[in-house]
Amino acid sequence: MGMGMKTTAVALAGAALALGGVSSPAGAAETKAACGYDVCLSTTNGSATLYLDRWSGSSWDVCDDAPDGMRSMAEVRYAGQVLRLQTAAGYGTCSSPQSLYPTPGSGAVISLKVWVQNGASGTPQYTRTGSYVW
Repeated sequence: MGMGMKTTAVALAGAALALGGVSSPAGAAETKAACGYDVCLSTTNGSATLYLDRWSGSSWDVCDDAPDGMRSMAEVRYAGQVLRLQTAAGYGTCSSPQSLYPTPGSGAVISLKVWVQNGASGTPQYTRTGSYVW
């Protein structure tokens, strides 16, 4: 995923309501039509976003969207699997992509969580949770 496209998606993520496959409180997530990805789940302050593009490798990544000195973190949970994603390089960077294996079947519910924290062992802040139906 290109960083420019994700930056644009993040700007849109704060403005539109959740419609379709992703659910979370207060319109936090976007549909593919609104953000360009299957999942765009942002922290409550918009400083980090979790992404999924199912049709381009089904990989998940989290991006640091604010120059706040915080580390962007995310967890993706499904059938006993837990993907832990994080950025350590700062603003404008994304985590290494990770994928669920085996790929979830149609109708599977994936649990999502995204937050920021100060360093590797900081307290989670601006946490947002949601789910995605595969």
